[in-house]
Amino acid sequence: MDSNSTSKKFTKIIYEMSRTPVPEEIIELAKDRLADYLAVTMGGSHVNHSLNHKYLEQGCLGGESHVIGHKDKTSLNSAILLNAFNAHTLELDDGHRRAMAHMEAPIFSALLGVAEVKNCTVEQTLRAAVVGYETSVRIASAIQPGHKKRGFHASGTYGTIGCAMAVAALLQYDESEMQNVLSAAATSGAGLLEVITGKSEQKPYNVANAAVAGVNAALYGKLFTGPDDVLGGARGFARNLSSDFDIGQLLTPVKEFAIEGTYMKPYAACRHCHAPVEAALTLSKQEAIQPEDIKEIRVKTYDLAVYGHDHTEIDGINSAKMSIPYSVAVAYIKQKCGMEMFTEDMVTDGEILALTRKVTVEEDPDLSALVPAKRTAVVKVYAADGKVLEARVDYPKGEPENPISKKELQDKFYSLTGYAGVAELQAKAVLDFVYSHSENTIKQLFQIIEENDWREN
Repeated sequence: MDSNSTSKKFTKIIYEMSRTPVPEEIIELAKDRLADYLAVTMGGSHVNHSLNHKYLEQGCLGGESHVIGHKDKTSLNSAILLNAFNAHTLELDDGHRRAMAHMEAPIFSALLGVAEVKNCTVEQTLRAAVVGYETSVRIASAIQPGHKKRGFHASGTYGTIGCAMAVAALLQYDESEMQNVLSAAATSGAGLLEVITGKSEQKPYNVANAAVAGVNAALYGKLFTGPDDVLGGARGFARNLSSDFDIGQLLTPVKEFAIEGTYMKPYAACRHCHAPVEAALTLSKQEAIQPEDIKEIRVKTYDLAVYGHDHTEIDGINSAKMSIPYSVAVAYIKQKCGMEMFTEDMVTDGEILALTRKVTVEEDPDLSALVPAKRTAVVKVYAADGKVLEARVDYPKGEPENPISKKELQDKFYSLTGYAGVAELQAKAVLDFVYSHSENTIKQLFQIIEENDWREN
């Protein structure tokens, strides 16, 4: 491979990170993400229990790999597929505002699957996760927002590369092997944003595919030589999947870890909905205008949050999760926006839908200019009597500038595991394990999870 190629230079950065000790405070952040991942995956597994069983019954039963939330074991690829799909189902997994993608769902699904098979420790897995986050965010920083504007779902595209390089780091590949893995992963990445429209339920499949493809690229791709520059070449990843390519963002020296810039989600909707939701919650709690007295709600936000998220006709739960109008309406009326606000009863509720149709979403060029430093929303509520309320949110809850506390993360963990039917003592055992001695193995983690008496849906 050409030593001056973009891919070579990038691989060197990632390889050196994989061989360098990670500070304890960064490992602590990775533990938070692992705890969050386990909770959202258990919750998603509960929702998808029947779907998962149908998949497993198609000849996928038998194997040594765990599907979180199920007693049955399956093959490595099938377990990774289901865990990643389940992890993204509730729209409560973490992400990164510059990357415009989700990290923990694909990366931890890939890593836990391989770590179980290879008997790796929790510490090894967490360090590898830090590498996976770094890979994904750096590539994102080089090609966003043009990547999204072309219709690609980033969690599926460079999410695949993040998973592959995380697994390569876990298995301590040398630099040459990592270069080959990068190439195999880059040509495997896929994901279209069309899957978020209408009644489609396939958005989590992009995440699931990224995890499986990333693992396959890591385990098989290292064995054969890739092109000189899969990222920066004329027919490579960056130039074909984006109108933007900022090589400086890809190759900048490491000053802080990418995982430090990730957000964690308190609301069960697309992240583009969160700033409007938080503004609506703020205004609703003032109780100055009752829902029945609202004439109109206007949301002004950045351009990338409008297209695909401004619909007022709701075609089911997944459509609601992508809709700023629905999310704002339900938050204003119910003063909450957790997963219990995205059920069949809620998304067909006449009062909520009536208010949803009163919400308009428009781009404000000044707010678009702030992206990615801020992803802001301004919400104005107009009453029939002329009264107007206004709120602006620059950093919705969960961003590094407005972080979720340890207590809030624990509350989220117990809420989701309780929803999944996990007894509180059992959930506590899982949480304690994540934050305990890192020399414990992922196999031991799965054994603790397996001890739960998973109820059949």
